[in-house]
Amino acid sequence: MAFRHEIEALSGHAARVNLCFQCSKCSAGCPLADKMDLQPAQVMHSIRLGREEAVLNSRAIWLCLGCETCSARCPQQVEPAAAMNAARIIALRRGIKPSVKEIGVYYRGFVDNMRLNGKIHDASVAGITQLLTGQLIESLPLAWKLVVRGRVKPPPLPLGGGRFRRLYNNVLAKEKGH
Repeated sequence: MAFRHEIEALSGHAARVNLCFQCSKCSAGCPLADKMDLQPAQVMHSIRLGREEAVLNSRAIWLCLGCETCSARCPQQVEPAAAMNAARIIALRRGIKPSVKEIGVYYRGFVDNMRLNGKIHDASVAGITQLLTGQLIESLPLAWKLVVRGRVKPPPLPLGGGRFRRLYNNVLAKEKGH
């Protein structure tokens, strides 16, 4: 299957890559475009050209917030945010590690938190990410202020994750079957 078709299939055909005519409205509206190695319009163009390695190893797909500003601005109703998400899925399936270390750690913490609790406890995910990326000490003053002001809820007991764990394990089993 061509890379473009794989992206389109994973995005539920929301990322209709061939409709993009490179107006760059997506890149102009992206709040993180200045931090990306490939801007959203360049990612779309690279997907169309079949430049898998450039897309899957880019910082852009990991820095994308999924805010969908790019998709909202597109005059062709192409959804670059959906393409970025599909590219992340493909990269992970192929064993390509995120090019932004903190994001890889965050993703792992997010999934582990869901498997443990069945829901997300933001402070736990943030704390684990900060700890594993070596940024915990510099974040402690802010964390303490949030705790003192009652802005951080205590973590839930790890009792509610059973349904999510079953769903997660079923998906893993199906993916291994392919």
